[in-house]
Amino acid sequence: MNRRVLASLRPGPARLRRAGSRLATAVAVATVLIGLVVPLSAAAADDATVGIAAAPAQHGQPDGRTRFSLIVSPGQQVSDALLVRNTGSTDQTFDVYATDAYTTADGAFALLDTGSAPRDAGTWVALQGSSGTTTISLAAGAQALVPFTVTVPVDATPGDHAGGIVVSVSSPLGQVEVDRRLATRLYVRVKGTVTPALVVRSVSVSQPLGGNPFTAPTTITAVVENTGDVALTAHAEANVHTWFGLPVGSATSDEVAELLPGATRTLTFPVGSVGRVGYLAPSLRLTPAADAEAYAFTLPAVDGRGTAPAVPWLLLTVVVVIAAGLRVLLVARRRRAGAVPGTGAAKARATAGERR
Repeated sequence: MNRRVLASLRPGPARLRRAGSRLATAVAVATVLIGLVVPLSAAAADDATVGIAAAPAQHGQPDGRTRFSLIVSPGQQVSDALLVRNTGSTDQTFDVYATDAYTTADGAFALLDTGSAPRDAGTWVALQGSSGTTTISLAAGAQALVPFTVTVPVDATPGDHAGGIVVSVSSPLGQVEVDRRLATRLYVRVKGTVTPALVVRSVSVSQPLGGNPFTAPTTITAVVENTGDVALTAHAEANVHTWFGLPVGSATSDEVAELLPGATRTLTFPVGSVGRVGYLAPSLRLTPAADAEAYAFTLPAVDGRGTAPAVPWLLLTVVVVIAAGLRVLLVARRRRAGAVPGTGAAKARATAGERR
């Protein structure tokens, strides 16, 4: 009995000029979809005759875009097209459909799986004049243009509505039916008053308990959230200070990948070896940015701060153990001193005997 398995692929656009001999590369640049079951390398190695390529197109040819970014007004309808090519060596039937994007638990861009119905931008798309899934059959090496329209509801909220156009093809792989899916991101940017906002929810710093009692590798952890209605990236700078604002460790920076509206992501920044000086104050500065082709505004930097103890736990434990041992020795010494005749209670008993 055959089982149906979904092979999920990595994000990114595939270029149409890649042939079947470079199928692994063409497949590897797909948008990540949830539910990885068959490893990409295994699928490509065992069945190298099936391949998909897709890209935004104009006039029947790829136009260099890596995603669809449509700037529209509420109630407006716009048209675009996706060029799909069969890069495999056999005839294939492809399903093409639109769906919504969402953010995974770790903040990554993803698309709804096949069994989940879209509720936002995915429902605004009509492929070849009809909603839902459209099917195209292509001979090996053939390509077809799939036109579509996006009709924005009159009550659509301003800002970014993210989704994707998915091309899917199923083929047997031994006793398993593999569903390969390639997706191109779709951003429907509705005009109006937008409120872009990126906030730092928390900033903390941590050091391992063991190891060197005086210094330790230190990591800053921050939770950031896109509370606005526009997809944002950011440049992040992390620092840590101690008593009197003195900097410690190594300042570090990184680029924060795109966060969709409502997305939350946890960021980590190693800042090198920092002394266990009793007190640390981590800080994070984010400089957010929107898609420059869609928005002209500049956003101010956002700061987040925290505090944390930096206790030399190993050294403190040794000190506590030594102190406890000294106390035990002192108590034992006092007890022995009280038990010697002529001292303490023994001396008192001897004096009472003399009085008799």
